[in-house]
Amino acid sequence: MASHIPAFHPAIMPYRSNIKEYSRDHRAWIQDGKKFHGVKSHKAFIWPKDGRNGSKWGRMKDILQDKGPDIHIAISADKMDHMKNRQHKSRWADWTCLDNRDRDVSMSPIKYASWTHNNALGGRAPGLSYDFRTRKYGKADKHTWTDVKWQPDPNGKRLYPEAFRSFYGDWYQDNDYIPLIRHYPHLAHPGYFGYIS
Repeated sequence: MASHIPAFHPAIMPYRSNIKEYSRDHRAWIQDGKKFHGVKSHKAFIWPKDGRNGSKWGRMKDILQDKGPDIHIAISADKMDHMKNRQHKSRWADWTCLDNRDRDVSMSPIKYASWTHNNALGGRAPGLSYDFRTRKYGKADKHTWTDVKWQPDPNGKRLYPEAFRSFYGDWYQDNDYIPLIRHYPHLAHPGYFGYIS
């Protein structure tokens, strides 16, 4: 077999391969169209943030008050890819009916985390979605917030978000957060920025 003599060309950045993704159809990890069998998967616990508590004790308060998103497991072929394989907000909040841009590559948690369907062991009952208003999982109603956008606040004193998404998928914006509105109040009519005032 003849050896390959490389011809190097100037490049801004070197080419990076895509991450390995598990295909249930092929029962193998796939990267750039190639199948990898016998890959030892790596697991990582992921605790997503909903944007509300940014303080040092915020996560501890969430645990004590039974608030905030659930911890879930990310599975990846390479140890450092767990962040790229983590669930998106619409998946962990269980609002894929409103925002389903991502492929559903989630696997059954029964194999790796059997306690997730047992309320006695800290699991969550099926059919509950995350409410960003109450910061708890529950049955959805017309007052449920399905997503929020918090402004970074250096003091962490904001009681309300910049914008929220309703149960019906509509976004509502607080116009005080839009920088131009403070200087040009005549722009604050409904629909100017695509929001309802």
